[in-house]
Amino acid sequence: MEISTIRDEINLAIIISSLVLVLSVGVSYCTLIGHMRGGGGMLAAPLDSTINPLFLSILLRNSVVALGLFSGVLTFGLSSLLNIAFIGFTVGSTTAAAIMEVGAKSVIISVAGYAIIEIIGYILAAASGLVPVLSILNYQHGIAGTTKFAIYIRRIRCSFILLMISLVFIFSGAILETLIIVSRS
Repeated sequence: MEISTIRDEINLAIIISSLVLVLSVGVSYCTLIGHMRGGGGMLAAPLDSTINPLFLSILLRNSVVALGLFSGVLTFGLSSLLNIAFIGFTVGSTTAAAIMEVGAKSVIISVAGYAIIEIIGYILAAASGLVPVLSILNYQHGIAGTTKFAIYIRRIRCSFILLMISLVFIFSGAILETLIIVSRS
């Protein structure tokens, strides 16, 4: 009984995270697509520095983002929702700028291979931050003597597992992103 409840809470968290991301991507994309004219050629700028190699730079940046999304376990989901919305706004606006600069086909060819994997990782990380609070909202007088706080704490373990899965996607996306960027040089 509890396993299906956890699965339902995870599914709901993934759906909520996905909807917030899609909505914010759409809003920022639609806001900027009509206002961008040309660009500064920044799309091909390398991400690595003399301090960190390219793969490590990408992996660290994306992992920190995933941890920010996971932080919802400490803020009752609020930081997860705000962060996934911010990511959506960023994805939408940078997509609009890139399309205006190089065209939709070039953007899709350039980033689709890794962006989809990274976005799945971000959605799972945001969902991991929402699972405990959804367990409280879904709380029904189940086990006698079990408090909402105890349920919340138990769900954090589930959130860690979901975070680890999201980090596998982040790691895989970083490998692909590195390979794609290196292949262009």
